[in-house]
Amino acid sequence: MKQLPLLVALASILLATTAHAHKPRFSDGTAVTPQRALVVQEPAMSQVYYHEVTKTTPRIWLAFDLQKDQEVYLQLGMPVLQRLSNCRPAMALVGLGLPPITLPFDVPEGSGGTLWKTDDVKEPQFFHEPFTGTDSWILKETRTKVPQAGRYYAVAFIPAGAPGKLWLAIGTAEEFGPQDWLQMSEWTKKVRAFHEVTGAPG
Repeated sequence: MKQLPLLVALASILLATTAHAHKPRFSDGTAVTPQRALVVQEPAMSQVYYHEVTKTTPRIWLAFDLQKDQEVYLQLGMPVLQRLSNCRPAMALVGLGLPPITLPFDVPEGSGGTLWKTDDVKEPQFFHEPFTGTDSWILKETRTKVPQAGRYYAVAFIPAGAPGKLWLAIGTAEEFGPQDWLQMSEWTKKVRAFHEVTGAPG
């Protein structure tokens, strides 16, 4: 019974620190084309995909199904690392019914899209995530309604072609269940490793 207050306190901390957090997902580097996109089953659910950009993994594609006039929320950021201070990733929403778009790679046939660059961002928004103890720069966020039902894609990349790191978040609905709490320790390790932070969170 002595452990009960500790468990209650831990649960309170978890709920407080993840109240506005994305559920973490980790890119394995294979989602470099629309055909190999990571499928997001619940695009309204708040989740973030961490991706390292290299010559062989130049971008990350997410695929999800939306209804006509459904709104999709996207957010683009990167870890606070000195070598990335001048890095400016971009993201795009791609799908049928969207305006014509020109990207430095192929999109599904008949698709248009909207591109958001971040070249003009001089001071990215600083964000500290207290549970993992990591810092990020938020470069762009958008809410967009799609013109028709169908499959849509979000893609993030670094236009300059330089290596780096970025994360792409989708959705705003916060859903953390018992299985998520069981994975939180492992998630924290992976998120801190991505941000190149050593040790345990403070």
